[in-house]
Amino acid sequence: MNKKPILFVLIVLIIILAWSPWITKSYAEKKVTESFEKSQKDIADGCGFNCPGCGVTTSNKVSFGYSVSIEYGCGFGPYPPTQEMMGHKTVFISFLGTTH
Repeated sequence: MNKKPILFVLIVLIIILAWSPWITKSYAEKKVTESFEKSQKDIADGCGFNCPGCGVTTSNKVSFGYSVSIEYGCGFGPYPPTQEMMGHKTVFISFLGTTH
């Protein structure tokens, strides 16, 4: 049996998954924001984006998805938040639309 067509299909499939055109910049940023807010929902003094410079800072297309960086502030405290109250996180959105 000739294995060239199967190999060709596999290579094309891997290229399409690596490109993942269905994961757009706006979708990835929205997914990261929603995921982060959901993780903080039941925490009384949890983290959020309600501070200067908080939210999505960068988002880059990478193989098999998107890499999105966010800044956030945590806890109740002085305004503006101090550096100890600020956080940074980079999240990967896979070609399946999952956050990692």
